[in-house]
Amino acid sequence: MSAPTPTFVNKLYSAPPALAFISIGLVQGIIVTILQGIVVIKWQAFLKPTIMQVPAGYTVPTNFAVFLFGFLFQLAFMCDAIRLRSTAQAMLACVLNAGFLPLAVLQRHDIKHAEEQLRGSTDMNGDHLVYLDRHPWDEYGDILLALPIIVAICTLLLVISVWYLKKFFSWQSYRNVGADAKLRRMRIIYQIFVMLAKMVMYFIICFEVVYGVTQLQGRGTEFIIRMILLGVAVVNICMSIVWCKSENRIGMIISICIYVAGMAYLVYMLVSILIRWRYYSTTFETLTSYASMAIGFILITTVFAILCLRNFWSGLKEHLGKHEEAWDQNARSKDLELETKDGFQYESLGSKLDLDG
Repeated sequence: MSAPTPTFVNKLYSAPPALAFISIGLVQGIIVTILQGIVVIKWQAFLKPTIMQVPAGYTVPTNFAVFLFGFLFQLAFMCDAIRLRSTAQAMLACVLNAGFLPLAVLQRHDIKHAEEQLRGSTDMNGDHLVYLDRHPWDEYGDILLALPIIVAICTLLLVISVWYLKKFFSWQSYRNVGADAKLRRMRIIYQIFVMLAKMVMYFIICFEVVYGVTQLQGRGTEFIIRMILLGVAVVNICMSIVWCKSENRIGMIISICIYVAGMAYLVYMLVSILIRWRYYSTTFETLTSYASMAIGFILITTVFAILCLRNFWSGLKEHLGKHEEAWDQNARSKDLELETKDGFQYESLGSKLDLDG
């Protein structure tokens, strides 16, 4: 009778640091989603239907949606780090989580400013855009203050869990790669390219959603064209990872060209926003932040895509197919197991060999 096929959940249970890493992200996401949901409900109750006549009617809900999408992306990013056994991606997940901290702080300031601004705004008929007899800040002000504290605590816990996770991943990497320095170097370059490409996807989605909803109100020909181009960009990112793994030179060159074209487009948009900053007053900081981060990550991703292209046909494809990407359905659960009964005998390995990015 064959042994039961190990699932991702079973592998998590057999690796305490991996389980702790995912649990922290999951708990954080649940708490933030619940608190954000309460704020959104209170905020919408404060507004009248005529609020959609002004940009602020789109800005705050869009920022809420993008903030929540960030935590969902973060959780998926963390699960993928465990799946790939990538220390570099796990560390980047901590950096990404820390990046939510200033966003949470700014969110409180922006909502407070938006509430004060809307209290003095009227529609074309001279009616107020909000219910002046309601004071939602008294209800969700403390919640918005608690959000950055929760994010900060979870970020610290993630850093601690990654420290233990690195010891485990270093051991797994040694078992898979051995002492082949060239293969280790190519593997690290590939892993960095893959995780950077995923970050590019996150930032361009955030930029296009914020721009399309707040500036175009989610309608019109330009909005449709932008959504189509966003779909093309997402497909290109996914295909670039596939082509890199399968070592398809033609496909990889096409992807690199699209990366460069996308970067040029974002540079144009960033310059346009900076020149016409008064026109983007309500979303200026948000759009410039996402555009700048997208440009930076695309540039670095393109560099690593070229490095991956140079490493084609050097043995990495066979290694990825055997160890990295395709969890062997017949593998035993001990392949993702912390040998606690041996007292972490491989614990000092990370100080001797840096086997994983």
